[in-house]
Amino acid sequence: MLLAGLLGPALLPATAGDRHEGVASCAGGTCHGATRPLGDSGIRQDEYFIWQQRDPHSQASATLGSERSRRIGVRLGIQPQTAAQCLACHGDAAAPGQRGERWLASDGIGCETCHGGSGRWLAEHTQPGMALADKVALGMTPTWQPQARAALCQSCHQGDAEHPITHAMMAAGHPPLLFELDTFVALQPPHHDRDADYQQRKGAQDPARNWALGQALAADRLLHSLEDGRIGAGLFPELVLFDCDACHHPLNAERWQPGRNAGTAPGTPPLADAPFYWLGLWLEVAAPELAPRWQQGLAALQASTDAGRAALPAAARALRQQLRAQLLPRIEQQSLQPAQLKNLLRRLADLGSSVRANDFLIAEQAAMASQVLSDALAQQGQAGSEERRAAIDALFLSVRRREQFQPAAYHAALGQLQRSLR
Repeated sequence: MLLAGLLGPALLPATAGDRHEGVASCAGGTCHGATRPLGDSGIRQDEYFIWQQRDPHSQASATLGSERSRRIGVRLGIQPQTAAQCLACHGDAAAPGQRGERWLASDGIGCETCHGGSGRWLAEHTQPGMALADKVALGMTPTWQPQARAALCQSCHQGDAEHPITHAMMAAGHPPLLFELDTFVALQPPHHDRDADYQQRKGAQDPARNWALGQALAADRLLHSLEDGRIGAGLFPELVLFDCDACHHPLNAERWQPGRNAGTAPGTPPLADAPFYWLGLWLEVAAPELAPRWQQGLAALQASTDAGRAALPAAARALRQQLRAQLLPRIEQQSLQPAQLKNLLRRLADLGSSVRANDFLIAEQAAMASQVLSDALAQQGQAGSEERRAAIDALFLSVRRREQFQPAAYHAALGQLQRSLR
């Protein structure tokens, strides 16, 4: 199934009417509630234990009762533990009519938040040999597909109409959002084993492709927000769609760079367009014939921020059409070979000489991308050197704290990565 065909306007297969039976329905000792892996059934059976003990998602609703959340609520005039805009991402936001007898608000982001309401598949999905397509038809979210997994994760880690992330929330104290598909999956406490059996049932994973898909879907989601009018209705636009660091930096720093935003006037806030940049870099390596048109569309989008409210949605719509018609199908079908992966890493390492040299959003994503691409090379039998691993560690260290970002340390790490690739 092509990615462009999978993604509808909501970016995720809809299971709106499915009943959520609650985490306890999955936690039986013979199902997913063991304290250690059991048997040879193809599943670990300790998934509930891992989620409860090690997964921060299980504490998502409890976080709303913290002192920090209380302060945010006071500033916004809401009660975080009951406010819909908070529960949309900090809990299993099933409608009242969809909640089974064992559904609990205190379960946080539980099994069905990610895997879909189990009302139609809870009993059926245990049948031996049941086809994946049949599970999806019964309402299970195909998290084994990177497309669906990215759309699911990004709904909260990036936000959309149903999961609102606003500049007001950030101003009130909500932490900045960050996401990269392959990195965050690797950091997630694993509750499945990607062994030969898993690959036979659900397919092998391609880190570099997952990275590119994640960037493409992040771009698609941002373009959708710009296209459908989420740019704000007051004096200021919805600033969460723009680059935070364009405004939040010391005024005595030499931050402005010519060419950063397609020739717009200095001081024009640029969009939070990091995924667009990475897609352009991927195209230069994997599909150079598509790169010029993408760069033209991106330049038009960036320039539209200086051309009035009607111009931005129109430019976003045109670029999104191009993304879905050309880039998404190409990314889904193409695996990068070792030479291409190294070339992409080299282009990443050359960021210090680009117009985005001091851009924290790019730097943050560069650290994660360097690790993903290096892992992809290792998966193809080309393990990295100690120097490359040290360079990647240095990249992560340089972006560890946003408020203490030092471009000089970041550039030094990029130089170290360059040398490791010679």
